[in-house]
Amino acid sequence: MAGKVSVVFPVGPGVEDAGLALDDLLNQSWGDLEIMAVLNGCLAKVRDEFLGRRDARLIVIDLGEDPQLLSALEVGVNRSTGRWLARMDSDDRCEASRIERQVEFLCSRECEVVSCGIELIGGLGDGMYRYVDWVNDLDSPEKVSQERFVESPVVQPTVMMSKELLLSAGGYLRNGFAEDYDLWLRLLEKGARFGKVPEKLYQWHDRGDRLTRSDPRFGQKKMLELKAHALSRMPLIQNGGVAISGAGPIGKVLGRELIARGIMVHGYFEVNPKRVGSSCQGAPIVGLEEFGKKWRGATLLSAVGVVGGRDKVRALAQRERYREGVDFWCCC
Repeated sequence: MAGKVSVVFPVGPGVEDAGLALDDLLNQSWGDLEIMAVLNGCLAKVRDEFLGRRDARLIVIDLGEDPQLLSALEVGVNRSTGRWLARMDSDDRCEASRIERQVEFLCSRECEVVSCGIELIGGLGDGMYRYVDWVNDLDSPEKVSQERFVESPVVQPTVMMSKELLLSAGGYLRNGFAEDYDLWLRLLEKGARFGKVPEKLYQWHDRGDRLTRSDPRFGQKKMLELKAHALSRMPLIQNGGVAISGAGPIGKVLGRELIARGIMVHGYFEVNPKRVGSSCQGAPIVGLEEFGKKWRGATLLSAVGVVGGRDKVRALAQRERYREGVDFWCCC
């Protein structure tokens, strides 16, 4: 028996048609299902609709009028009774086979976490479409692991894992970082393998008021701090330090945050001739003619933020026989 799936389903502010997402869950082909709908600052009409629903699979928990996403996630997880935990956001939609396909994937593949392909609805700007294309392309545990520091490698409401695994990793932490990305990095650090059902079973709606645009925890500076926080726990980096490709705004912040955590930053590789020959936080900045020669015992970090920069650094690193996911990581 695969076991019961508990869907943690926060229902927050600003969503007028959350009942559509609920209908998608109630219409799932997977029968052993529990829906933990946690109301936190939702519209009054949405609260009335959810409290008025009658279905044995639906558990409605009302946290009141203040938006409390982390509290909603904690309550949903702690009160769930299923073997498996899935997520759903109240402004999204999913296919009727989504839960069943993900359970089957977890039970038949060598992975502990599974997501699925995403269709972006109403994307605000090219950046979101590039991000979704990148996430959809991370279709193996190896790709997710290797590219974990580029961006959050999975979209939170698409994820399923065992409750036991989530709790063993510490769950969602209140540590000032993006709670989902922080969790993925901790799970990957513990060796969890992330798989993906390749079909686009989830419709992810982009909105201008989403937390990723308004909450400082999701801003570039805080995300670089989180990446440095996770990188600094790696034994290879603790022992050998890092060299950073890119001495621009991203590289400088990443270097500063690593130094603050006791990591040796040996230096920076840079293409801008105005920067070459100077220093950053006391570390020298050298040109690409030194790439692969200087600081070869250090872990290489790519921090070039321009479009296409990641691929150029990756090509250089492969030429010099760095091993991505071992002694070379892309960080943007």
